[in-house]
Amino acid sequence: MTQATPDNNTAPLPRLGHYQLQQCIGRGGMGLVYRARDTRLEREVAIKCLRTELFEAHYIERFKREALLLAKLNHPNIVQIYDFIEEPEQLALVMELVDGQNLHTYLREHIVPIAQRLQWLAQISEGLAVAHDAGIIHRDLKTENILINKRGQAKITDLGIAKSQDFKGTLTDHVAGSYCSMSPEQALGEAITFKSDLFSLGILAYQLLCGAHPFGDTSNKLQTMQRIISHPPTSPQQHNPDLPAEFIDLLGQLLSKDPEKRPDNTHWVAAQFEKLKELSWRDDSLSDDTQALAMPVAALNKPVRTQDHPTFETRFVAANKMQPASRGQRIKNYLRENKISAGVGLCSILIIAAVAVWQLSLKQLPSEQTAADETTETNTPSEPYSQAREFNKGLEALKVYDRPGSLEDAEKSFNTILYHTPNNAAAVAGLSLVYSYRFRGDSEDPIWMQKADASAQQALQLNSQLALAHVALGQLLTFKSMYDKALAAFEQALKFEPTNVFAWRGKVLALHSAQRYDEAIQLAQQGLKQFPQERFFADELGGIYIAQNNYKKAEDAFRLSIQLQPDAVISYAYLSWALTYQNRSDEALQVLQQGLQIRSSEQLQGNLGNALFLRGDYVGAAAAFEAAVSPSKGNPNSHLAWANLADTLRWIPGRELEAQKAYQKARDLLTPLLERRAEDVTLISRMALYQARLNDHAQAKPMLERVIALAPKSANVHFRAGLAYELLGERDAAIAALTKAVELGYPLKLIQAEPDLLDLRRASGSF
Repeated sequence: MTQATPDNNTAPLPRLGHYQLQQCIGRGGMGLVYRARDTRLEREVAIKCLRTELFEAHYIERFKREALLLAKLNHPNIVQIYDFIEEPEQLALVMELVDGQNLHTYLREHIVPIAQRLQWLAQISEGLAVAHDAGIIHRDLKTENILINKRGQAKITDLGIAKSQDFKGTLTDHVAGSYCSMSPEQALGEAITFKSDLFSLGILAYQLLCGAHPFGDTSNKLQTMQRIISHPPTSPQQHNPDLPAEFIDLLGQLLSKDPEKRPDNTHWVAAQFEKLKELSWRDDSLSDDTQALAMPVAALNKPVRTQDHPTFETRFVAANKMQPASRGQRIKNYLRENKISAGVGLCSILIIAAVAVWQLSLKQLPSEQTAADETTETNTPSEPYSQAREFNKGLEALKVYDRPGSLEDAEKSFNTILYHTPNNAAAVAGLSLVYSYRFRGDSEDPIWMQKADASAQQALQLNSQLALAHVALGQLLTFKSMYDKALAAFEQALKFEPTNVFAWRGKVLALHSAQRYDEAIQLAQQGLKQFPQERFFADELGGIYIAQNNYKKAEDAFRLSIQLQPDAVISYAYLSWALTYQNRSDEALQVLQQGLQIRSSEQLQGNLGNALFLRGDYVGAAAAFEAAVSPSKGNPNSHLAWANLADTLRWIPGRELEAQKAYQKARDLLTPLLERRAEDVTLISRMALYQARLNDHAQAKPMLERVIALAPKSANVHFRAGLAYELLGERDAAIAALTKAVELGYPLKLIQAEPDLLDLRRASGSF
């Protein structure tokens, strides 16, 4: 670890085992770094201690992971780990002490020859190659995480968010890393391989060779990531006109938007930097010690076309026609005259991944020339750009957000607007709505919530009188269960635009979610009159009526929804549910088949499985539930679909082990949801049932008692509680809960169709 300014606290520091802490030399997002003395081996070391306020499972796991990953690596260009200390109230990594500075600071304080910069790049690449050979992806490679010791040697550090990976597969994870050094696929939260590190290495190399970030000013996180994802990097020669074609070609490969077009081997990249270092020693202009610095175009006055590379945008720069000296000497003179240090332009903002991730995920934008095209030809669009047309396309796609591909279409339209007008408040608000809908449709991944929050706040900052910005905020607050604040936001939106359909929709949803059913019904009915073609209001009415056990009215509402939009398969799924609860199973099956003729979905397949299960067709039900959890026909992240599959597999001979694994999958998927929605009675009752299925009495029983107290009038909650009690051997409690469920309107036929309640019904003579 690098040495830094000593801490002002002069109190004696404690010992950790045989290590005597001397002074705090660094602070990070997770830990404090101390210079220490190893009293056994009599050497100086660096000790990174996890901050005590972060003693939570997530941070402890991440801290331990860093130790395990470092222990796999032994290379002179990677900071070495010596020991790991684990005590009841302390976790610490004992590491090699690197006396020096991080690369970011070093470049700001020193003039560095181009050959030395290339030597560092070769060293960094070799260290990175060793990590890649071990199956480790760094994920946060940047100048701040490169240490330069007093011998001028570069060392990679900070593997806190690194991941181990089998290179036969890919790694998908939450977005992590620093916003100005991420690859496009990493910023989008997509699957990454070691080639993501190569893109980050390309950014670092560009900074070292050009003294600037390849995507411009990095002070605005949203715009920086928008450019990284969708814009070609600035031509290196715009900043450093002396770079030869070999340099530009290597940078172009590393910075390709398409991972497949980046180099296939990190050792090869290191070898290329070594070759370029030799080239720099032979080239007089390149050996100039101030070569790698961006020069303002105004400082030169002869227009010259840059050497093109398909990765980079094509620009014109100027060359000084008055100077007979070499280009390297001209740049050196310019630096001296203007007293500019060689560190100008380097990304200088440190930010932890949890904050950086707020505004990162922007899809590919259209542009005149993008890296994805890998061509120097200008693409001719099929129709001229129109902001109004793109905005309307985005809004129309949002209206049918539950249709496959609609959110992607909406995001593309809003990003197209932002490409042409980066500070368009309406487009930013539209993106916030996209992210909010993805949050609800993607197992409530908090990453989408963070992005929605960041975009809503930015939209309000850009235009506080824009109705859609207040709608975006209201939608976000609704999904956070902050209903009063959400309703206030929707009221503000309606004040600015009384006929904004998204404000109407949002207000109905907030009232429904807050269980203010009478108000929600009244407003939804008004919405149908105000917007007679909007099926959303019919769907909301149907959902409210089901919550009130009024299945006939729910049926009417969902039939109206289908009439308004015949290809809305979710309405077919809900309609089948309403019919099933009315003991009209044949009609329910017919409706499901109608929906499946349009397209498959988790809800349709799940309801089909339930219908077949009630008929005793367990093999057919299992096939439907397997489709419900498949990526192509359903949703593999649905805990309910996995639980339904498990319920069915139990009754098929020879598939009991698969059933237990499916229950475990359901429990694992539900756990993070329940952590975020600790008061959700539906989730609590389902988790209690899953725990009962897994024979975990200690976890299930207190949850059952709690959920019945929280929802004494919920028929569904009492049914799940009754079934769970029976599985746990608590028959009296099971009978009481099931009796209450029937009193509250739970269909008797569904209780009679549950195989696990057969013994209870026979023994009690009830139901």
